[in-house]
Amino acid sequence: MRFLKENKTLLLLVLVLPLFIFYLDGRIISAVREFHRKGSDLYVFLTSLDAFINFLSHGSTLMVIALVTLVTGRYRNRRLFETGKALVVSFAASGILAQALKHLIGRARPRITDTLLFIGPTFRRGYDSFPSGHTTVAFCFAYTLSQHFPRYRAVFYIFATVVGLERVENTAHFSSDVIAGALVGIISGQALCRYLLPALEKGVFAAHADKTVGA
Repeated sequence: MRFLKENKTLLLLVLVLPLFIFYLDGRIISAVREFHRKGSDLYVFLTSLDAFINFLSHGSTLMVIALVTLVTGRYRNRRLFETGKALVVSFAASGILAQALKHLIGRARPRITDTLLFIGPTFRRGYDSFPSGHTTVAFCFAYTLSQHFPRYRAVFYIFATVVGLERVENTAHFSSDVIAGALVGIISGQALCRYLLPALEKGVFAAHADKTVGA
């Protein structure tokens, strides 16, 4: 019962994922294409935001944020140092995991087909849709940041959700790719914060933490 209470969101995502994969993905991506074709004012507005959201959610941007937080905290604030450390590990782990899953599963992106198509392990271009890497890292970041700044939990998860929605609106991914990315991101964030990071505290980061200036 405790597991169910703590992971209600994850269980909900697991339950709805097959519905999107086998039924809703094609319909949603077709609706998005029709939305683009009409070129409404809303479409123009969302398109104007694409570059900004892509910049914020890009891997290089998130890595810079993590490193700046780590370095700044190293010399000024222990809490920031701990946050930066967690973000660097989260970025590396969630990014590697997402890429591994993408190429093992081999799902075709919407630019190739609007129908369900998995070809299995591959490095072929365009067959790396599931899960969404941007969404995976964004939700892993959201979970990690929420552990350090719980007051702003809603802000972190709203940002991660916007990143996922933008990937669908931009026809870079199917809806289920984004849902799977959120699942992988949150689960990897939990594993990192509960198991990996505490283990690292006793190892490679321990010497640095001792020299960090207290908040």
